[in-house]
Amino acid sequence: MVLVIWLFVVLIIKSSYTASLTSFLTVEQLSSSIKGIESLTTSTVPIGYQVGSYAEKYLTEELNIPQSRLKPLKSPEEYADALQRRKVAAVVDEQPYVDNFLSRYCQFSVAGQQFTKSGWGFAFKRDSPLALDMSTALLELSEDGKLQYITEYWLTSKTSCKLKTALNESDQLKIDNFIGLFLICGVACILALIIYFSVMLYQFQRHLPQTEPSTNSSSHSVRLKTFLSFVDKKENVSSRRLKRKRLSASMPANVGDVIEVESR
Repeated sequence: MVLVIWLFVVLIIKSSYTASLTSFLTVEQLSSSIKGIESLTTSTVPIGYQVGSYAEKYLTEELNIPQSRLKPLKSPEEYADALQRRKVAAVVDEQPYVDNFLSRYCQFSVAGQQFTKSGWGFAFKRDSPLALDMSTALLELSEDGKLQYITEYWLTSKTSCKLKTALNESDQLKIDNFIGLFLICGVACILALIIYFSVMLYQFQRHLPQTEPSTNSSSHSVRLKTFLSFVDKKENVSSRRLKRKRLSASMPANVGDVIEVESR
């Protein structure tokens, strides 16, 4: 029974591993060839950008990408349509607009790392008291963690991207999914050991008064050694019986008849 249960568990684990490996290799083959801005500059694929942003100037002047490869896009809807129809291979835009776009269209993702460090800011008149107040307020929001909370609230928490990510993670097989199987195997092994030792103890109690009546007053160590030697003898007897059965099962029928006649 223990062996049957373990074979069943190994079959399930093997099938799950095969399915996970096949899925992993399939996803790797379906992944995009674009790994970042470096792969875009060395290729000849069309690139999308937002109309009115500095991305066009940055791509043409800083990265020396020909103007013929650039496709102007006006809205996130045009981003999604151009990417789905393969009109552009990728869209280059500022980080806040990219986050807003990804929060609405979860089937797309960012390729590579952010390649510019310039951020957003507020412009005031020279010597304006608002500059100091605004800088102080932003610093307090950043230290308290409220700035990150505002970003996540407006760009992430109102969309279904988190839910889809959680569902995808729940579909993956983990060690927790096999706890029930291992628990069943462990219980079966423990029950088998308990039954085995119970039978051995019962046979040992019946065998002990007949063979060694003086061991009742002996120490626990001597009693344990006697029990182990008794179990070892039982195992040897069982193995011999099993060999005899196998030998008799493989023996031809006519040889058995001759032996029986001669014994009579």
